[in-house]
Amino acid sequence: RAVRVVLFTLEYALRFAMVPGRVENWVVVIDLHNVMSVVSPLHIGSMISTASAIGVALEKVYCGRMVWINIINMPGSSMLTRAINSVIPAEKKDKVCFPLDAAAALAQHFEPNQLERRYGGTAPDLAPGETYPFHFFP
Repeated sequence: RAVRVVLFTLEYALRFAMVPGRVENWVVVIDLHNVMSVVSPLHIGSMISTASAIGVALEKVYCGRMVWINIINMPGSSMLTRAINSVIPAEKKDKVCFPLDAAAALAQHFEPNQLERRYGGTAPDLAPGETYPFHFFP
């Protein structure tokens, strides 16, 4: 189910957010701020397997489109980071980053009006229920 949701979201982005010949790649920011309050630590292995399946699907369907991915607000210690890194192919590891200071890491790639305040930008913070339908910042 998660793979289907991700593929739907990316197809939506291709249709409504990309500009052929000008904007054909994407960057991904995954915020794990409240993941431990939503997911039991006993399910982390299952989530890593799901993330790996999503990665395989993305590589097959959208090969070459992702520029980088930042996973922010990683809970716990470096053990979880190592677990996630273990399923990332060696040639893709340079595209995945776990920044400790999300605002500083994202500020160099985005205009302030494209980032929510919690990520160091000027756009209003959106609650999870307010993010769909998708918002396109000016």
